[in-house]
Formats: sequence, structure tokens, C-alpha cells
Amino acid sequence: MPSETPERQPLIACVGHCAIDHVFQIDHFPDRATKTPAHRYESVGGGMAANAALACARLGARVRFVGAVGPDDAGRMVRGQLTAEGIDLTHLQVVPHTHTSASAIIVDRQGERHIFNHRGNALAHAQLPDDSVFDGCDAVLVDPRWPAGARAALLWARAHGRLSVFDADVAPQQDLEALVPLARWVVFSEPGLAVWSGPVAQEAALLRAIYLGASCAAVTLGAQGMMLVSDGRLHRVPAFPVQAIDTTGAGDVFHGALTLALARGMQPGDACTYASAAAALKCTQADGIRGAPTREALDAFLLRPRPGRNRGDE
Repeated sequence: MPSETPERQPLIACVGHCAIDHVFQIDHFPDRATKTPAHRYESVGGGMAANAALACARLGARVRFVGAVGPDDAGRMVRGQLTAEGIDLTHLQVVPHTHTSASAIIVDRQGERHIFNHRGNALAHAQLPDDSVFDGCDAVLVDPRWPAGARAALLWARAHGRLSVFDADVAPQQDLEALVPLARWVVFSEPGLAVWSGPVAQEAALLRAIYLGASCAAVTLGAQGMMLVSDGRLHRVPAFPVQAIDTTGAGDVFHGALTLALARGMQPGDACTYASAAAALKCTQADGIRGAPTREALDAFLLRPRPGRNRGDE
């Protein structure tokens, strides 16, 4: 009996930010400045693109990370975590005389968090990737923390007819203005969309992104799900209701899972539902991005009964 041909997994380049996250879990946020005991603490790798890379790898993709760290303990820890997940770090630069980004993340019992970040300077001194960095990739996923690196990846994807996804979180408006027209998929956080578009309705802002060149534009809305403009129509994708323990990294997991789903050939609405499920499942786990789901866990989660429609159109 002939053996089955193994499923080919897409190769995704994740381009941008990595950091060290110090995650403290507390009962509730204090009303005033005081000493607050934490009942759990973990030090884990973080950063938008690095978290998305880990999520992609856990879900079965082949992943190439393109970014930079400093030659410090934080950078060594980030590299160790990504290596342990099987991620290709050939193009992760260790830039002399720089520092890796670091964050303190405080999470309460409801899974809500406060983030205090010190942005390192490794990306500011990194060499720009040339086209050879992306050879063989099926998709690129970029964040706005390294605008020049993101631009190089998006231009490569456009020139070679590859999928590109831009995680359009809060960033300087001029960076968002420069990058939005270059991406095939633009997925905003709610505050990121507000920075980019100003005081206009979200639907109108998404339509503007389509006008500027995106094939699909979306905004994530947390527990309210997401809004997507695709094929000239507005779609609403509801969130999966879960008991949140830690929401840290959920947006990055969403972007990684979305990129992988699209690279596997899923239709836009189905890909958004898949990504929403991955983000929800992450929220049920503690310790930041270490709670990102595996493909097996996500497949099992998606088989559970879910009340209501999976996707609704306006």
C-alpha cells in the first residue's frame, strides 16, 4: 500500500520585534502606588514578530525569523526560546553594543494586563534584509517596530506574488502610512486603526486601506471579535468565548495563525475564524507566549460545539 504524501507546510518569514517579557500574575490591580505580591512569575521571550513566529511554528509552519537582538542576557534567552521551537534564526542579527527590548507585564485574575516596555535599540542598528533573506518563503508577516525591515519584506512579497500580512498595531502614524499600502492583508488593532485613520468610522478606515492597495483589511476588537473587509463586503467574525487567564500575546498568536491559515489556502473568513480560535485558546493559558497552542490543541478546540454562527455578514 503506498504511503501518504506528507502535507507540505508553508515557509513563513516573520519580520520585526523580539523582546524579553517578565510576566507577573497578581490578583487585582491596586488603586494606588503600593507593593503588590505576585502569585506567579515567568521570564519569557516576547515581541510582536517573535511571538507570531512561535505561534506559527507551534501550529505546524516552517518559520524564518528576521530581526535583531543585542549581545545581552535577554537576547540570548530570546534566541534560545525561538531555537527550541524549531525556528530558523539564520537571519536574526546580534548587533554589537546594543540592547534587547524588555517588558514588565502585569496580569490580573481576569487576564487583563498592563505592559511597561523599554524599547531596545538593536533594530535601529540592524542591517536591512536583502531579497535573498526571503528566498523560498510562501508568506511574510511584519510588524511596525522595524519599519525599514517591514518595507523590504512587503516589497519582496509584492514583487514575487507572495502573501503578505501587516500587523498594524500602535506605531508612529508616518510608519503606518508608509506600510499599509504595501501589504496584501492589513490587520489593525483597534488603537492602531485609530492612530492611522484618525476620528473616522472603522468601516470607512478599512475601506480606505482597500483603496490604497490591500486585498483585505481587518480590525481586531478583543472580546467583540473582528471586522473584515474582503471582496467588497464587510464581514464580522465573532470571538470565541473563553475564561481568560492571560491575554498577553493573544494578538500576536492571531496574526501568526491567520498568516498560516491563508498560506494553507483557507478563504478569508475561515482563516479569520481559525486565527480567532487560536487567540482565544492562548488566553486560557498563563505565562505569556508560552501558552500559544499547538496544532493538535487548536484542532481539538475547533471541534468543540460553539453556540451561534461561526461567521456573520452585514
